[in-house]
Amino acid sequence: MVKLDELDLKLIYLLMDNSRLSISELAERLGVSRPTVKARLERLEKEGVIQRYTIKLNPELQRAHNVVALIIKTDEPEKLEEFKEIIEINRFTSKKYLIKVAVEDMEGLRNVIEGAGFEVLEIMPILESIEKEHPPKIKVPFKCDYCGKEIVGEPIVYKYHNRVYFFCCPTCLREFKRTRENIEKSKLKEHEIHAHEHHEH
Repeated sequence: MVKLDELDLKLIYLLMDNSRLSISELAERLGVSRPTVKARLERLEKEGVIQRYTIKLNPELQRAHNVVALIIKTDEPEKLEEFKEIIEINRFTSKKYLIKVAVEDMEGLRNVIEGAGFEVLEIMPILESIEKEHPPKIKVPFKCDYCGKEIVGEPIVYKYHNRVYFFCCPTCLREFKRTRENIEKSKLKEHEIHAHEHHEH
């Protein structure tokens, strides 16, 4: 099992949000040095935690095809993998599968059914696909960035001024926001006082 710590996970969250961030940008957002980020990335890649950097396409670009879900029976599941139109294969029993097929038209669907030689039990056109973001399921001893307690379960992830923070509960997140607002206000007041003094001189 790969041992990950809080810094590794903050790095993963930032890359999941935008995989094009440079090492300098990552270092700045994490508040660590560039060599630290570079070493972490190399280790995460070497251990197979980060397998590739990818882009997320606008879903509308992927709607060029009609996507159809089929419940099928087949004795030759290996045949399903021969068709690039079959974009997802889920097995329920030894012979029963739920597959998703992306085709331009019904003729294309007929060709897949006949070519792969399976029996269609049910056919359902997919009208809309909603993709949910999946946070990484990794057990890491997180500490709350507000109260410092160890977080049990999944942390609340909050991005503030390009930094990633983890909280144990909504109260800590609210208090953190309030503290930050007060700091921002006092900085602004200080700035106004200096500006006023400077103006008088």
